[in-house]
Amino acid sequence: MKRLILTIIAVVMLFAGNVSAQVEKDTMKAGKLYFVNLKDGEKPVLKGLRLFGNRAGNQEEGKGINTYPYSTEKIRFIFELNEWVEFYPQTENSGGFVVWVFQHKNDQSFYLKNELSDELPGFAQYCEIHKDPEQDDNWHWGSFYLHPEECTPGYYDFVFVSGGKVFATMLTKFYKEEELYGKSDAELEKIMNDIIAKGIE
Repeated sequence: MKRLILTIIAVVMLFAGNVSAQVEKDTMKAGKLYFVNLKDGEKPVLKGLRLFGNRAGNQEEGKGINTYPYSTEKIRFIFELNEWVEFYPQTENSGGFVVWVFQHKNDQSFYLKNELSDELPGFAQYCEIHKDPEQDDNWHWGSFYLHPEECTPGYYDFVFVSGGKVFATMLTKFYKEEELYGKSDAELEKIMNDIIAKGIE
């Protein structure tokens, strides 16, 4: 009887874990802003976002994944370690916001249950996003990179915070150095489309 009970418990736990993993895989898509903590009728801090990388992708204006238009659902999300990621937000929040970067967590509520800090498990980077009054409107609002000696390739969450409150998360993927460099924008876009289609692996 004891063995039977343990077997039943194990099966239930495995089933629950599989369901949790499947829900995460099916619902969280890379390159999309998932807004949280919004009250009824409240508008998100971000109307749209563009991300630019200085290693992978065409560096010319008007071409490739670096020049996707402002969006909340189709944002560039693949980068290399040691690649500068620049933020171009579409927002009315002149005070800016903060982006925390953590290794991806299946339970996104982790970011709502904990006070974010560099001591939390999976912390990778922290970046203040604000408009520089000395730069023109085309200048980025902030940038960061993940150091290859401190971070490993894989999925990372961008956690957006304003006024001390998390307001959005976004799934991204970082590759080892030189893994994306030299690929055409068509190849890079295929990589992104495959990740979106297959979900988190």
